[in-house]
Amino acid sequence: MTMSKRIICLILALIFCFALAAPAFAADPVAEDDPRIIEMKSKIEGLKREAAEAKQKRQDLEGQINEARASAMEVQSQVNALQAEINAYQAEINALNTQIGLIQQQLDENEEAMEDQKLQIEATRELLGQRLRAMYMAGNVSTIEIVFEADSFENLLNRIELVTRITKHDQKIITDLKNDIKELEALQVKLEEDRIELQASKDEVVASQAEIKEAKKSVDAKLAVLEAYLAKLNREDAQLKEIEAQAEAQKAAYAATIYNMIHGSTSEGDGTASLICPVPYGSAYVSSPYGPRTLGSKTSFHYGLDISMPGAMDMDKRIVAAGAGTVLISSNGCSHNYKKYSSCGCNGGYGNYCVIDHGNGVIAFYAHLTTSYVSAGQVVNQGDTIGIMGCTGYSTGAHLHFEIRTNLSGARSATNVNPANYIHVP
Repeated sequence: MTMSKRIICLILALIFCFALAAPAFAADPVAEDDPRIIEMKSKIEGLKREAAEAKQKRQDLEGQINEARASAMEVQSQVNALQAEINAYQAEINALNTQIGLIQQQLDENEEAMEDQKLQIEATRELLGQRLRAMYMAGNVSTIEIVFEADSFENLLNRIELVTRITKHDQKIITDLKNDIKELEALQVKLEEDRIELQASKDEVVASQAEIKEAKKSVDAKLAVLEAYLAKLNREDAQLKEIEAQAEAQKAAYAATIYNMIHGSTSEGDGTASLICPVPYGSAYVSSPYGPRTLGSKTSFHYGLDISMPGAMDMDKRIVAAGAGTVLISSNGCSHNYKKYSSCGCNGGYGNYCVIDHGNGVIAFYAHLTTSYVSAGQVVNQGDTIGIMGCTGYSTGAHLHFEIRTNLSGARSATNVNPANYIHVP
């Protein structure tokens, strides 16, 4: 079982114990010097010290966590910078590879072109040979013979001109082809030089990239050590948080039991009451109703109404008594709040809260307060300010968790009911 699951199981168990203790009937009232009450008060003091010690250790640990987190972020920045440099070198290597590839392609194409030119030269020479052989077979083996065989001076000139033209034409073709080959060979030399130069540049970039990769390995190792250390600190913080939450929940359960033992049982009745919305603002709304709900991947039963409003995080929205009654419990033992810390499990998840017996067996819980303004035993009127909306305990975002339990006459214990049956939220 993971640490978070163990914490949840412990808190749920403590909440269950508290639920049994807070609204349950007490027998006849007892004096404050009753040995049982003295023993529970002693336990409460021990739990206060335990919670305070855990809280102090968490505060001390918070500095180490922040320092480790800052160091990890700094090293992560170095890792990111080195990776960016590696990526830049890789982009340069890719560009050089592209250029080298293009040059190699030109080299191959030029090689093919030179081979084609050589073949054309051979073809031209072959053609010239064929002509000469044809002339030989026809008996025209030389220019002199051509001259002697002419039957007229005009025919003689024509024959000489024909031989000269054929020879010059073929010779020009061969010469042009040879010149083309020379140009291609010169271009081939230049391309090869460019390829060698680019390869040298690439080798330099690859070497530089290898140095950066080696440097990054060292920084990665440093980051891994910091992350492991940070994970260890976070585990210690979770353990301390578990201890603190458990102590607060046990303390609240003892306090509720003591109150009930001294003041007697809570009111009984038919569970009827005329109540008003405890969040006295027209913009108030129900952010989570009574009943089953899913948070993340877990489905559970929500035993109250979560009432919030725009601007709730300003932490100055007052909460009023939904009806007249007597304060049974009031706790300001949770110093955590959403703006400064994170959600915690103080007082069994209720955070700072108060419980008011509104008579006729109707008991209301006002939870997640920034501050509770009332104290146990205090009588309040409907509409009196009893605290400030907050985000203490297990809470996400500032809101009021408003819960009602009815202690019906003849019942064995108090029962959770839907607060929407008692109040109207605008």
